[in-house]
Amino acid sequence: MANLTNGTSAARLSVDLRVWSLLIGEARRRTVTRVFGVPGDQQSFLGTVALLGAAGVVARGALPARPHLSRADAAMGGTLVNTSLRGLAGAPAQAVPLAGALIAFGVLGHAFRPMVVGAIHDIEDLAHRTRSAFTARYSR
Repeated sequence: MANLTNGTSAARLSVDLRVWSLLIGEARRRTVTRVFGVPGDQQSFLGTVALLGAAGVVARGALPARPHLSRADAAMGGTLVNTSLRGLAGAPAQAVPLAGALIAFGVLGHAFRPMVVGAIHDIEDLAHRTRSAFTARYSR
């Protein structure tokens, strides 16, 4: 890992963090100016949070309401799915408790496995690239 006891590496890290902070602040100011029309010199962080909260409330109101299922509706739907999957499995599955749930879990697990494995590999690759870039930049 990087040796940050060296003064130049620590100074370089400090400068990089400061530049990122300035860039993110400028992006925030420009976004608030473009979306809400508030000039950059009249903005504060608290005002930005309030405006984003108001925009979220408006966006939530524009979305259609999601229907709320009752317990009876959920039980009927679960029973229907369980019976359907038992029918696909055949007569031997009739003696197995929760056979439909077991079949659904197997099918979904098989379907989602490549996606989960790919996500894990992407995370590991990102960690490796980040570690390599950090070491290359700050270990001198």
